[in-house]
Amino acid sequence: MVLEGAKNSDLSQEAANRFIVDNCKNIYLAGFETTAVSATWSLMLLAAYPEWQDRVRSEALEICGSHLPDSDMLRKMKQLNMVIHESLRLYSPVPVVSREALKDMKFGDLKVPEGVNVWSLVLNLHTDPEIWGPDAFEFNPERFANGITGACKLPHLYMPFGVGPRVCLGQNLAMVELKILLSQLVCNFSFTLSPKYVHSPAIRLVIEPEFGVNILVKKLR
Repeated sequence: MVLEGAKNSDLSQEAANRFIVDNCKNIYLAGFETTAVSATWSLMLLAAYPEWQDRVRSEALEICGSHLPDSDMLRKMKQLNMVIHESLRLYSPVPVVSREALKDMKFGDLKVPEGVNVWSLVLNLHTDPEIWGPDAFEFNPERFANGITGACKLPHLYMPFGVGPRVCLGQNLAMVELKILLSQLVCNFSFTLSPKYVHSPAIRLVIEPEFGVNILVKKLR
């Protein structure tokens, strides 16, 4: 569809090529890499906190049994939803949300000239004790028991998918993908961290494990 769209457009060859490349980047980075790395961090945390792994497994087995989850089942998975949100808080796939000022702007006493890019550091906002409480750096999915609005003082500062009118269009798809993948994995396998695992989050285009995540997997049935 991307190739056909470029071919049938009135764009110059250079602009058409840029259109194709930009869309391919979006498909890979925004549509694949972010969800994949979020699933990786979620599995790491489930392996590191077996009590939460047990809670998610019990819930998934009770709701789904031996069936693939449908939309109604996914909505009922409260424990898993809490774990995913806490994982996205601690290891948000995108480290920075940036916006360019299209005209001179003023926020309180702060002047932002036209053309300046303003960066919001997601990791800092997601681990600020003034926003999340004294356990801001700890894994505590229970904080999301009453949803995002009940998890912190300023809910709009929780932004794993961005915020505002340019929020990620794929956030609902990503959450569904994560819930299906993780629920099926915990129903069929148990996970523990390997002694070879070295915890080293690396801030690149996404926040990824620099040395990968080594997990020991045991089949349950």
